[in-house]
Amino acid sequence: MSSMTSKKLLGKSFILLWLSETAFDIGSALMGFALGVWVFEKSGSVQQFSWAILSSAVPALLSIPFAGMMADRFDRRWVIASCDFLAVLMVVIVALLVFNQMLEVEHLYIVGAVGGVIGAIRNPSYHAAVAQIVPHDRLTQANGLISGTQGVLQIGAPLVAGFLLASWGMVGIMIIELFLSVAGALAVFAALTSARHAIRGVQNDKPVRLFEGIHESFASVAQYFRQHSLMIGLAVYILIQEALLVLASTMLTPLILTGHGSETLGIVMTLGAVGGVIGAFTLAATNPKAGLMRWVLIADVALAFFVMLAGIVREPALWCICAFGAFAFGGVSEGCSNALWMRKVPKDRQGSVFAAVGAANLVIMCIVMLTGSTLVEQFFEPLMMPGGALADSVGEWLGVGKGRGVALLFVLAGAIFAVVSMVALLHPRLTRLDELVPDQAKPDGDQNADEASDIPESASPALVPAQASSRP
Repeated sequence: MSSMTSKKLLGKSFILLWLSETAFDIGSALMGFALGVWVFEKSGSVQQFSWAILSSAVPALLSIPFAGMMADRFDRRWVIASCDFLAVLMVVIVALLVFNQMLEVEHLYIVGAVGGVIGAIRNPSYHAAVAQIVPHDRLTQANGLISGTQGVLQIGAPLVAGFLLASWGMVGIMIIELFLSVAGALAVFAALTSARHAIRGVQNDKPVRLFEGIHESFASVAQYFRQHSLMIGLAVYILIQEALLVLASTMLTPLILTGHGSETLGIVMTLGAVGGVIGAFTLAATNPKAGLMRWVLIADVALAFFVMLAGIVREPALWCICAFGAFAFGGVSEGCSNALWMRKVPKDRQGSVFAAVGAANLVIMCIVMLTGSTLVEQFFEPLMMPGGALADSVGEWLGVGKGRGVALLFVLAGAIFAVVSMVALLHPRLTRLDELVPDQAKPDGDQNADEASDIPESASPALVPAQASSRP
């Protein structure tokens, strides 16, 4: 890595923001794991578990029009800082409910809704800022470095959460989450205070009018996709991918907890995080600059295989192998696809385009979450119970009983995803997307290394299929 690139990636503001993101990510991993187990164990329902996750999606979707406009027309630093401050307030509220033993599943729906809005507004500004700081030929490497470093720190989070939940309960988890959230917010404040360069997409001094800005944001997205229709193909492929992987990933907790404890789930997710780290650092070390779309599709075929295998096996050791492989190849696919979006979308439209793609992902997630959990409880599970319609056929292969309907879902999702990825590999134009769609103009970061070193930068790709996707 050249000294210029090193300075861009390791400036004071970046280091502080990187540390803050790490603190937030570890806290989110701990609390997300604990709350997922808590909801499932309290309700015993796959459907209610899914509704708790879904509660964040609909409000987030409604806030997307504002998110794109804010990312392109406001100082992205303060958009990020404001969202982080609100996130800390939400953690404080949940902590008070836990400490007073007043937490109910219904409370998590409200918390999820507010958290979804915060994330929806924050993410477009977040990714657009990264795209302008990191040089084009280092975007893939930067995504790998950041996600790999955060993954190293997160490896122990599921394992620790599993044991903390068993020994200390939700109180222990919330104490740690509160501490990490406050530390992260302070680091963000320090990072943004030290940054002198305001990151904006649209450079003008006229006052921003809300509805006029939203209209311009939508118009810029429509114009971009009209000009580069091949990017619609990328977006559609990712939507299909998200539909299948969100369905499988949200069912991972009930798949394991139907026959094992939270400690087993923690170990499986920890091994998955190790795989994600290896995948991310492999991407950072190789830094592929061409053929990124092919890498996305090849990695996704491998990821689909491990998702399918997770439904077939029933031993914790084999689940660990599946999680490791899925996270490793998911990290490669995630990093390459993020780099493609950051390279191809012009600076003044990045926030709007990223918000639009995120909105489409949320729509798909809502549909999948509304139908998937119902299908599991009302259709797949009865089919795989003793005496069910598939008990004597598919049941001979996957087994019968509680949780085997979820396993069947994994097999079907993995198989469909593998077919979609292989069909996409046969599409000659889609696999040459890197060459056929021009890169955006060089960001400011490529032209002035000294100034770039004072700009806050970060990325937080969540590796599929553990969390909701971080794709723009």
